[in-house]
Amino acid sequence: MTKLELIKYLNDNTKGRKAGRKEFKMNDIFISSTRDSTNFRLTRYGKDVIEKHFRAYKINLTTKNVEVGAKIITIDRYMNSPYYLNNSTLIVYEEGVAAELLLIDGDFDLWVENKT
Repeated sequence: MTKLELIKYLNDNTKGRKAGRKEFKMNDIFISSTRDSTNFRLTRYGKDVIEKHFRAYKINLTTKNVEVGAKIITIDRYMNSPYYLNNSTLIVYEEGVAAELLLIDGDFDLWVENKT
């Protein structure tokens, strides 16, 4: 699913005003709105909206690398679905990714190593 398809789904299935307007814009939901099929990191507001429509999986990340910026770059490389990252917590809406991370007890470094 692309960002535009997700925005269309949210606009079609959310009642009332959306972010003070009649419909959601891409930058209401996603932090980076330049590409349609990459960079699925959500804003806090986007996380709250999407959680009303899709099942969220919350994973507490364990990692030696505490730099959030490096995590974002790495996750953007491998995630093809929306996610929300806040310090050591990752919220995903894709069951497969959630299962991978839960099976390795949220070890972000190991997950990245397995992906590369």
